[in-house]
Amino acid sequence: MNDELPFEIAQTDTEDFSRFDERMTAVNCLFANTIGVNESTIEWCPNNEPPEQDEKLAWLWLINPSRGVELLPQCSEELSKLINAYISKTMESWFEYMAT
Repeated sequence: MNDELPFEIAQTDTEDFSRFDERMTAVNCLFANTIGVNESTIEWCPNNEPPEQDEKLAWLWLINPSRGVELLPQCSEELSKLINAYISKTMESWFEYMAT
């Protein structure tokens, strides 16, 4: 994975923006307050310096959900569950799992 990740991107550069809120809410469940949304941009504010591997992977997936399958082998179990739920369109079950 490229260590030179952008910390801010235009909303128009985000894949599948129609489901962005769902992904952002889920990422915030795993990494609280790491994503900021401005009028026209999305900002990544990792909790750790340097960012943890899963923080990087979650950010990459958030802005490029089509890379989910590619990222899975590098993900923790929790992040893998999230990405798989998104791919299989079972996010409601994932949110229920996180609430327990």
